Amino acid sequence: MGRRRTRGNADEEIKTVFKEIATVHGLQERFPVLARMIAEEGERRDQYAVQYAVDHSVDLREPVQEQSRACPSGDTCLTCSLSDEVGGYCTGCDNEYFRRCLKHYCSSNCRACGGGRHTAVPACCGRSPRRDSWDRILDVEVQPYTPSPVSIECRLIPVILPQIARYRIPDALTEIDAWAVPVHKVMNLKGEFRAADLKDFLGLPKSRKLILSTYAPDNYTEILWEKGEELDYQGHAVDYWFPAHFSVYDNDSKYHQFVNAKRQQIHAVRTRSQFVWFRLGEHIPVEFLNPVRNASSALISCQQMYSPFNRSILQKEAQIADKWFPLSTSFFLMRHRTSLPLQRSRVVYDINMRWLMTGLMGRDIHNKPVERDVPVDVVLVNNLRETLNELEAPS
Repeated sequence: MGRRRTRGNADEEIKTVFKEIATVHGLQERFPVLARMIAEEGERRDQYAVQYAVDHSVDLREPVQEQSRACPSGDTCLTCSLSDEVGGYCTGCDNEYFRRCLKHYCSSNCRACGGGRHTAVPACCGRSPRRDSWDRILDVEVQPYTPSPVSIECRLIPVILPQIARYRIPDALTEIDAWAVPVHKVMNLKGEFRAADLKDFLGLPKSRKLILSTYAPDNYTEILWEKGEELDYQGHAVDYWFPAHFSVYDNDSKYHQFVNAKRQQIHAVRTRSQFVWFRLGEHIPVEFLNPVRNASSALISCQQMYSPFNRSILQKEAQIADKWFPLSTSFFLMRHRTSLPLQRSRVVYDINMRWLMTGLMGRDIHNKPVERDVPVDVVLVNNLRETLNELEAPS
């Protein structure tokens, strides 16, 4: 007779199966039909999300020519406080930029436009009926902002998510003293944190530093703007927090870019953030960021630079930052395998998510699949340790 099936045996079998399907590769091999169904459902949801965005966003909708009008360009500049004609920083649009600007046409429902791809903001361009809301932002005078330096020893700052809290990864790498969590993983769209103690929620020892990253979808950054200084970061065990990361898209209206760059400065001051964002894009002169020039910790995003054009802008931006900020300013790079030409004496921290994303897919940091029977927590620890070794290796 066969071995009698007991609840204990069944539990062990279930655990074995769960180990086998802990990665996408394992799921595909063990249950190919289920894996295909999950993938198809993911594609269906993605298609729905895209269609929803098209239906509800001026940015993504093709303008109806009969109900649209082209941007009057120079005529709008005459009424704009940003124009260099009245002492501002903007030189207007040349023909090339005018053609590729996302706001080249006003859509038929322009008066209902909220701006941004997924959320409502005060306006989306300099000719919006809501432009007064943004003009008031531009009128804010930001005083020089010099927050105290952060106290972080290790140059690697891994991104951590609630879903891996059970693995207690920080316990395996005690030399890493600071970890970062994206705000949209620990806060809802009402501005409510998902736990009273976020370190405990993330499986992070109390002795480690927790940084709240605001590199997040636009609707979350708008919540951060709305809540401002009302949010109690330290009361939820957060040691440091970024100012809201308002998007500065290189093909959006220049008006939009300037206002979001100004909002990043204002939000840093309002929330007493320990950091400032450095983002110029293609059009913003570095003098526009003068209030944050002597900040001790500057954030530079190197992510979502998919085209040679975007990467060339980032390289130029990094070179400007390296010359403009004093050497006492540390740089914190939101990095995705991007190398920047910075001075060797510059203190640079790497805020890294790649170790996590590849590990959860059952791959090493070089994106090569690992053995199927290797537990997820082991893959994650190995990825993180290798990332740390690469960062500490002499260049």
